[in-house]
Amino acid sequence: MPGWLGAGSPESFVDCMNRDEPLPCHQTIDYDDPDWLAKWSAQENGSMCAGALVFMANKLQRPKAPGFPTLPPDKTNVFANTIEFVRHHREAGTHSWDDDEQNEGARLQREIIRRGAESMGQPIVDFASMPAKARLMPKGAPKKTSRQSRRRKQPTSVLSNRKR
Repeated sequence: MPGWLGAGSPESFVDCMNRDEPLPCHQTIDYDDPDWLAKWSAQENGSMCAGALVFMANKLQRPKAPGFPTLPPDKTNVFANTIEFVRHHREAGTHSWDDDEQNEGARLQREIIRRGAESMGQPIVDFASMPAKARLMPKGAPKKTSRQSRRRKQPTSVLSNRKR
């Protein structure tokens, strides 16, 4: 779901993957258990996130740590690159994480990814951090004239094609 990554930002996930830090699979962890993190850290429950492993393969990133599991690439069902992943979550209208609570590695990744996207002419628009009024009309979009504002859009269903 766009914008939903729990308490971690998309850049915090990228930071973990870049450091070969195992990410827990949301389908195998009991997040209602108050000790889930301690159990996960001790490898007493859950498994690694298959999506993160495929994403790493899509980016041609191989783990540095011996014994770290790998999966084959799949750019059809999993994000092909970091900017695509970050854009998918950052450009959502709401976020599950708090940017002020992200670690320094995540903040650094955010700046690196932002600059990379901008240099490619594809800036990432963080809609959730914009004021509500600014979300309605992107910067540089032509403003409606009063005449355009009064015009109502007609329905385009098959039934509305009859002459009026």
